[in-house]
Amino acid sequence: MLVLFKPYPRSMVKAYLASRLHKAKPVLHSDSSKFYFEESMDAEKLDYDSLYTQYKEQFGGLDFLEDQKLWEIVEDEMFWASRFDSLDRFQLIFTVLSQIESGGTKTYLGQQTPEAKEMKDRVRRVTGEFRRAKQFIAFTDDAQNKAMIGKGSFEHRIVDLVLRHYSRKFPGRSIALLDEQHAHVCYKDEILIEARKKFPERPGRKDSARYWMLLSDLKHLESKKDRDYQDIPPPTNYWKWVEEGAQVSGTAPKVTLDDFGS
Repeated sequence: MLVLFKPYPRSMVKAYLASRLHKAKPVLHSDSSKFYFEESMDAEKLDYDSLYTQYKEQFGGLDFLEDQKLWEIVEDEMFWASRFDSLDRFQLIFTVLSQIESGGTKTYLGQQTPEAKEMKDRVRRVTGEFRRAKQFIAFTDDAQNKAMIGKGSFEHRIVDLVLRHYSRKFPGRSIALLDEQHAHVCYKDEILIEARKKFPERPGRKDSARYWMLLSDLKHLESKKDRDYQDIPPPTNYWKWVEEGAQVSGTAPKVTLDDFGS
């Protein structure tokens, strides 16, 4: 039995609960995933309240699902750890959830296991790269097409987050980030991907206006959507986290293990 999940915290938590109840294996659900020979369930279609009630009856509950502050901490950690570019990123998150089930969230917050330390290190590395991306990317203003065009490549899976950050910084502008092979675009809050050679990166090119005009066609727009970053809601405190100056390196967390006792 497989339980399919989307790459965001609430879906992962539902998949973990279902995996324990049904002795199922959590597997990332993507457009390219095809499971012809194994029975599966979709975490997105499972009712959380019913699922957690069954889980509590059998396993006694999870502390971070009983406390809003604790949930927001774990939600943030899962979110950023899921953006670490490694094939085992979800396996590590589910291992940490299993350890939390056994020893409480203090197992993770207190860095009591190698897996907890590894996940925290990944969170630091991803958030560190995101902070740098918010500060050091220079843009060219394509005023005619209301677009800002910059260059940047990332070690981890944060391009959508960077695009959305600059979309808020430059309201009314589409944002394009170019790496060696692709153009990543935030257009009307949609995350798009394009082969760089097809993207008019120099403002004033004759085909620039046509490129941006074609995106107003819904079918054309749909064909450009980056499927890796579709339908992934941000964590509860995401926009607070990404405000300028928030969560700078070395700042003490707003909530610590001490807030929850021993």
